[in-house]
Amino acid sequence: MEQILEIETAHTPLWALDGRVKTIFALVAIVIAVILKHWYLAAGMMLAAWVLLLWQRYPIRTLLLRLLVPFGVAWLVLLSFLLTYGHTEIACFYIWRWAFPMYLEGLQWGIVITLRILAAVSIITLLSVVTPMTEILATMRLIKVPALIVDLADMIYRYINLITESAITMRNAQVSRGADSLPWYRQAWDLGLLAGVLLIKALDRSTRIYKAMLSRGFDESNAAQPYFEQAVPRMDLLVFIWSTVALLALLAVDLIVR
Repeated sequence: MEQILEIETAHTPLWALDGRVKTIFALVAIVIAVILKHWYLAAGMMLAAWVLLLWQRYPIRTLLLRLLVPFGVAWLVLLSFLLTYGHTEIACFYIWRWAFPMYLEGLQWGIVITLRILAAVSIITLLSVVTPMTEILATMRLIKVPALIVDLADMIYRYINLITESAITMRNAQVSRGADSLPWYRQAWDLGLLAGVLLIKALDRSTRIYKAMLSRGFDESNAAQPYFEQAVPRMDLLVFIWSTVALLALLAVDLIVR
């Protein structure tokens, strides 16, 4: 089974950059992406991340699958803005006796927010492809992200493939018993049962893992050992500075242009 978080990609110069540089830059880029007001700037950041992912030979199908869930959330946001925000009506549709007007301002802001979400997810995907998770987590500890959040992220990264494998096994068992030939509402019911059982198994596994960690002397109040033993290379630091300047210039354009 293909590992969800371990996809073979090309080792481009992005791999050689220091993990601290890539992680902090990605966090800055995400913050800027989610506050941009112009759709074309957010779209530009999203497309730039896609180009870098393709440069890494990242599978297009996998990228589209990763964007599917955030796009679903963004689509709901777009729909809610389209129907509730603004005053310039561009269309109206009817369901029974109820009228649902659509507004131009809602459409514009909905598109901007959709592109913000997709740009942020694309940047996170790029970071996960070109940076080992150990370096990302170590950098998060360096910038004082709460230890609980870092530890949770570490546990999720380590065990998500096991949970996925369990879900696939359970779904294959359902299909082997003819679940895929049932009506859609029965299939939805079966998927709900699968999700419930999987949640119970995940909770049980997490309890057993936590008890095993305690038995080995785990204490969440103890500081983790430093991962990075050397300073950031000078060339990597220069790349970070110039890249950050470019992001700030992009933000300045967004603030100046009306």
